[in-house]
Amino acid sequence: MAMYAPRPIDLNEPGTTASRADRASARRLGGPDQERQRAGVKWIATIPPPLAERDLRIDLFRGLSLWWIYINHIPESYLNRFTPKNFGFSDAAEILVFLSGLASGIVYGDLLRQSGFAAASLRMLRRSFEIYVAQIMTVVLLLAEVAYIAAWQPGMFDHANLAILLQEPAETLLQVALLRYSPVNLDPLLLMVILHFALILIVPLTIRAWPLALTGSVALYVLAHQFDWYIPAYPRGQLYFNPLNWQLLFVIGIWWGANRGDWQLAVLNSRALAFLAAGYVLFSFVITLGWQIHAIEAYVPGWLSRLIYPVDKTNLDMLRLLHFAALALLCWRLLPSNASILKARALRPLIRCGEYSLAIYCASVLLSFAAHALLSLGSNSLASQTLVTLLGLGLMSVMAMVLAAIDRGMFPNLRPL
Repeated sequence: MAMYAPRPIDLNEPGTTASRADRASARRLGGPDQERQRAGVKWIATIPPPLAERDLRIDLFRGLSLWWIYINHIPESYLNRFTPKNFGFSDAAEILVFLSGLASGIVYGDLLRQSGFAAASLRMLRRSFEIYVAQIMTVVLLLAEVAYIAAWQPGMFDHANLAILLQEPAETLLQVALLRYSPVNLDPLLLMVILHFALILIVPLTIRAWPLALTGSVALYVLAHQFDWYIPAYPRGQLYFNPLNWQLLFVIGIWWGANRGDWQLAVLNSRALAFLAAGYVLFSFVITLGWQIHAIEAYVPGWLSRLIYPVDKTNLDMLRLLHFAALALLCWRLLPSNASILKARALRPLIRCGEYSLAIYCASVLLSFAAHALLSLGSNSLASQTLVTLLGLGLMSVMAMVLAAIDRGMFPNLRPL
């Protein structure tokens, strides 16, 4: 999710105004382990190199995930047949969760090392409360929007899972505040609120003892699957995105972002891993294509179907997790951070949406319900589906560009995460 963070300073960059003390400190922190220990580094023995500039790949893929989620939230649109959920086990939700963890690991990990636990904790808590408030405000705005639409389409309250809010408003609002209730399409944001409040525990542990953090995260994932652990939802059932399982993807993102080093290049450049990843992506593509074309599904052996189904999204099935990991490895391998295409003007709207992902996601929920209402009125042709979908994407992009212009005009030294 988007947040404001100072642009990392590259002390070797011409024109940098860092002091001699800053340069000396950076050299000490970047030297051998003995020098780091003499410098009094408290949190970790190895300090990752500072990022000279923003990694636009994070914004690009986060922007893409927001566009895909918006399209998927319009059930009448034919365009949702061309989003990632139709071509593999994972979809845009995995992209959003992983990249949120990755960005958190980069920013809060570096902040914790540089400024200490107290400063980093305050920043993490502040960001968590921002997302929490955004969740509640979006619920209120969605209620107002659906109440207006319901004058023509009374069934919209049930479609949005807001009927319970009218029946028991006080209790439902309390459950909203307790993070146990969410209208349709706001489940990913609810998951983000819960995961971000856990950052204050995850980030220090990932930096100080990442093997313990990963082992604990994997153990929780396995136990939650084995014993069917979940967080109850209001008024019944469980949260659509089970945080006890989705936390694993989030923690992996934090670990990858907070512990940068040459070892990552070895992973990304491994031909064996790339071959396995490509093979698994192809396998996933064939299986999911069979869901659309039954002639292909007929060639899937029965024993294989029994082994892989159901591919559970609520509890982040292992097949989904492995598929996303394979895609992420291939994308990061094929698209380096310094690729010139990342600065192309045509990609700027996507990148801006990724920079301001919290605001854009909330706006996309409201826009998708408006689009659904318009198409449900009767004008549901291919032309109207295309027009409504593109209009929503355009409004999201304009909003992101306006936010970027405001930030760069009012706070030129700050960059959003």
